[in-house]
Amino acid sequence: MIQPGLERISRLLRNVEFPWKSIHVAGTNGKGTICYYASTLLTKRKLRCGTFTSPHLVDRWDSISIDNKTVDKALFQKIEKHYIELSLRAGIGASPFEILTATAFHIFTEEKVQFGVVEAGMGGKLDATNILNNQAVSVISKIARDHENFLGTTLNQIALHKAGILRPNVPYLVNPHNEHYVTAVIRNYAKEIGAGPALSYDPPDLTKAFFSKPEWHRFTNKLRSSQIVNPKMAVLAVTTALESRGLQFKPRDIGTIMYLSKLHEIPGRLELIKVPPVFGDTSSMAAGAKKGPSILVDGAHNPDAASMLNDYVSQRQRKRIMKDKNKGKPDRVPVTWVLAMSEGKDAREFLTRLLQPQDNVITTTFGPVDGMPWVHAMDPKELLAIAKSVQPTIMGLAMPYEGVLRALCAARYLTEEHMPIVLTGSLYLVGDFHREFRPRRIRDYWTNPAFKDDRKMFAEILVEEKHRVNQLLSGHDIEPFAQENSEWNKKSDEKRAEREKQAASRKKRRAIQEEILALDQDLERLAEEERGIAQTGSPAASAHQALEEGPISQSGSPSDSGHSSDKSESPTSTTSSPALSSTSPDAVSQTTEPRKD
Repeated sequence: MIQPGLERISRLLRNVEFPWKSIHVAGTNGKGTICYYASTLLTKRKLRCGTFTSPHLVDRWDSISIDNKTVDKALFQKIEKHYIELSLRAGIGASPFEILTATAFHIFTEEKVQFGVVEAGMGGKLDATNILNNQAVSVISKIARDHENFLGTTLNQIALHKAGILRPNVPYLVNPHNEHYVTAVIRNYAKEIGAGPALSYDPPDLTKAFFSKPEWHRFTNKLRSSQIVNPKMAVLAVTTALESRGLQFKPRDIGTIMYLSKLHEIPGRLELIKVPPVFGDTSSMAAGAKKGPSILVDGAHNPDAASMLNDYVSQRQRKRIMKDKNKGKPDRVPVTWVLAMSEGKDAREFLTRLLQPQDNVITTTFGPVDGMPWVHAMDPKELLAIAKSVQPTIMGLAMPYEGVLRALCAARYLTEEHMPIVLTGSLYLVGDFHREFRPRRIRDYWTNPAFKDDRKMFAEILVEEKHRVNQLLSGHDIEPFAQENSEWNKKSDEKRAEREKQAASRKKRRAIQEEILALDQDLERLAEEERGIAQTGSPAASAHQALEEGPISQSGSPSDSGHSSDKSESPTSTTSSPALSSTSPDAVSQTTEPRKD
């Protein structure tokens, strides 16, 4: 479960130094984009940079990178194991995100980064990342309603949580598109604690030095104003951070770096991806046809993010395609949305921002999130019912089986040729998509003998989904899949059974660990009581102590059991890698729990 607060992370990182400077980023939407551009600028400036963002997209360790490269898996597992064991040994009870945060900051120090770009997980004030005491600049992106059970039900309450990352005498920057009363809450809090100065979004010196240059205009060309804000905030944050170390950027370099970085898509954010196993045309000799059309993949999962996604889709997908089709006459075209959302999200408001008459909707689900048993996908039927209540004219289909690629197979036949397909609603859905597609994302997919069975399986799935879509379009009740015992369904059932088995095993292990911890604490309490009795100096106390010491010694005292109390635990060794032992991937996966959407 999510456990806000700084007590546990403080105990994990007690006496650990942060010799690097941090750019700390909080907010609701745009945090990841700011972090991406900030880390890119620092890395291209030849400054060693660590980046920590959450949640992970595919693997737990992909939330941590050094110089824009995902951290080595073995290093991650070694240090993560150390903090898991420390938490158990000292009775800290750290949450999965606190373990991940400690792991990230430890890796930054071990890898000798000069700057760390850190995205707050949820909120700011009580977020584990707020243990930082080395901020060069604090950044607050666009604030919207999300995680209201933890942060509050009003924007003012949420903004106050986000403002918690500010520090006395540390410059801070706020997204200028925030509501004026939200900005006022942040500024009032900054004044109260002595944070600042507040950085201008349009400083005259930087506007002249950077933002008026041809290289910057080349980067911003064809971007909407809402798309420029986060990259510009990244530039302002980085230049401020560099100044704290007496460094600077050459004016022309910024625009060039930003333009080149735009050529590389940010995973999970407005990705245009070709999916040959689903959309490729095996009968065509043309390379482009074999790959098929691109789909848009975006991790938007709250109403504000849906609005930004809708702006992009309206300008780049609906109008562009109709303009091409009608030779210059702009109009709107239907979009096929492939959707899954986490339980607890405001699905109605999210879909209200996206759906238009005559759109198509396919609802699906995502699998269990690594180590996060509290995260669940909405029932696809329930999500489809909400979509139809928002926009009654849509054509909709709820997938009875999990599997993003299967849902895309259905989308292929529900979508007219050249019409857009957008996969969105959850970063967990996007993560499932990348996990399923990653092993198939190779150039010679259609000819490589190793994928013969996979190609056969997809041919089978496509036949099944074409049949289901035809049933839907003909107005008939949708029957179960044409081939209930298909290879894909067998594999889906096997994977689900294996995940359930692993989840049960992890739950059992955690229960045993908690029992051991409780016994250790009982033993420590008994030892304390015995010491207190012994200090009275009475003959009876001495006799009692003599009687009790034998059994305790035989059964194992707290110091002998391998589990020390919090009072005797010192994590100073956590900054020294030789003190950490390696572990296998399976051992770590049994004991850790990551985080949220």
